[in-house]
Amino acid sequence: MPKDSNKDYKFGDSFSKRAKDLGYRSRSSFKLKEIQNKDKLLLKGMKVLDLGSSPGGWSQVTKEIIGAAGKIVAVDLKDMQEIKGVVFVKKDIGLIEEEDISFEEKFLPFDVVLSDIAPNISGISDRDHILMINLLEKIIFIIENYLKKEGRVLVKAFQGESLDFITNYMKSRFETVRIRKPRSSRHRSKEYYALGNNLK
Repeated sequence: MPKDSNKDYKFGDSFSKRAKDLGYRSRSSFKLKEIQNKDKLLLKGMKVLDLGSSPGGWSQVTKEIIGAAGKIVAVDLKDMQEIKGVVFVKKDIGLIEEEDISFEEKFLPFDVVLSDIAPNISGISDRDHILMINLLEKIIFIIENYLKKEGRVLVKAFQGESLDFITNYMKSRFETVRIRKPRSSRHRSKEYYALGNNLK
């Protein structure tokens, strides 16, 4: 497991190098850690669904926080090396069925749904937003079917149409919605994270 570190890194440092040094699989681990430090999204013992999980950076951080009593199901089309205490399902998130993630009902419903997933970016803004919205529609279906009442979500979107799309959905279904831009995101990245608390 990654080593603990309380070091306050400066913005310009290499998050990718830090991730490797600390045993994390990707720089995205720091994005979740930043949001967790600010919003306390995850708690010990929670049941968490991690969508688009490969290579496993968010699952690593999540497992650290929720501890041995917590449960994680990670889903991705890409392979993901084993993480102790994490159940991995290799599947398109749009094809997920209850039997894929139920495991004798120990996991359902989830306390939290996480998604750091994004389509392959073309650089054509309109096309990229359409692809992102298509992904978000799949994620919304999962939220509506597998997240418990008063559950929480954290979902990536792109500044503009797709962020507006997921924000509008969350405002209609969650008691509070916040938008986060972690400093560990790449400087030119248009990615933002929509955080929804307390599913109605």
